[in-house]
Amino acid sequence: MKFFIDQNIPKLVMSWLRQQGFEIVLLFDANLSRRASDVEIARFAMENGLAVLTQDIGFAKMYRTQYKRKLTVILVNTHDGTSQSVIEALDNAQLKMDLQTVQKQLVFITERKVRVFL
Repeated sequence: MKFFIDQNIPKLVMSWLRQQGFEIVLLFDANLSRRASDVEIARFAMENGLAVLTQDIGFAKMYRTQYKRKLTVILVNTHDGTSQSVIEALDNAQLKMDLQTVQKQLVFITERKVRVFL
């Protein structure tokens, strides 16, 4: 599973993901504008089999209301949203589940918990 990296994910997290063996796609790679809407990003991700990695709760709402079982969203919600806290939350999540195998689900990750919604 490749990850579409939302604009709110810090650059250090992107580097860490690459070091962990994750393939990532950025707005630039997708030929999407920096002003691309969440809906445009979601559609691109679905069309290309990508999971959206984000800190934007709006993607969770969109998953539940419009794209349930069609879109893969990995939402990281930490207390401060810094590179360090996001990396720690993702690292902890990887101990509990293989994030690369998530498909057409919403995964909600905090510093302590990982919840999967179908």
